[in-house]
Amino acid sequence: MTKDNTLFILILILLNFALISLTTLFSLARYDLFLKQIFFWFLGFLFFFSFKIFDYKLIFERFHFIFIIFLSFLILILVLFVPGKIKSWFIIGPLSFQPSEFSKLGFFLALTKFFSLNFDRLNNFFYLSLSFLIIFPFIFLIFLQPDMGMVFLYFLVWFFSVFFFLRRKTIIYLGTIGILILLVFWLFIFKDYQKERIISFLTSFSNPLSTEYNLRQIRIILSTTSFFGRGVGLSEVAKYGYLPSAATDFILTSLIEERGYLGYLMIFFLYSLLLYEIYKIYFFTKIPLYKNFLYLVLIYFTVKFVLTSLINFGLFPIIGLPFPFLSYGGSHLIFDLWLLGIVYYFKTLK
Repeated sequence: MTKDNTLFILILILLNFALISLTTLFSLARYDLFLKQIFFWFLGFLFFFSFKIFDYKLIFERFHFIFIIFLSFLILILVLFVPGKIKSWFIIGPLSFQPSEFSKLGFFLALTKFFSLNFDRLNNFFYLSLSFLIIFPFIFLIFLQPDMGMVFLYFLVWFFSVFFFLRRKTIIYLGTIGILILLVFWLFIFKDYQKERIISFLTSFSNPLSTEYNLRQIRIILSTTSFFGRGVGLSEVAKYGYLPSAATDFILTSLIEERGYLGYLMIFFLYSLLLYEIYKIYFFTKIPLYKNFLYLVLIYFTVKFVLTSLINFGLFPIIGLPFPFLSYGGSHLIFDLWLLGIVYYFKTLK
């Protein structure tokens, strides 16, 4: 397939996502968010087309510099904000952005460089541990914000990026270490509301009007909607405020209420097509450094889609993650479009 066809397909996929996202926000009567999201999509497309004017080979040559910049942003946001408050956003006048979204680029570049230098050693437990230590500063600083959803996303991207290199013995070691870490987190680190969310997920309907409220509303929508849904603009749970975060974390559930499971199949098809296009660029890229980067991007988009889908279907504890290309919000949308622009840049290389 030619470069032009690939670009055309990517743009077509993204325009479909934009249309679905914007019409969902409009049908929820969130006109303020609808107008802002138009601006975010416009800005995101500018980032996407940045491959036409920027040589992204430079980010690999200066990855140490980018690594330090994004770590500094994560440190700065902790220093500037009041203790005891959520410290996830920089707010400058009417604008705000989430550093943990953009710091993924430094995270990807660090892992890419490590994989390129130690590809044949990743089945060794020492190098496996070293790969985690390299990206641990990102995870730790985001944990301090605290943003458990983003922490979990970062961790899963690392885990699945190394999973295929693991020996059976290493998997047993990691499983044991993981259980011990979870125990420590449960006893000493998780806050009460985080424990309640996990308990409520495992013991359904023990507290339906408090910690389980969101999960209960999700299950009401999924059990009462039909294959074709209620119709655009005809939702009853999401539109009238009975589903918190209907425009952000649970926008997929909102969409299913209006457009049914057919709506989700549409999203699934578009996202699968997007992953396929990324995979083709990955497959035909010959330079190992760039190929490793594309490998991580492919894992990132796959993990993000599966994880947020499970949350929106009530099959995973609520951890606070936006659904890719649908949820309201600028930081995650602009970064993901920028990342796709970097991905397509490798398609343009001869």
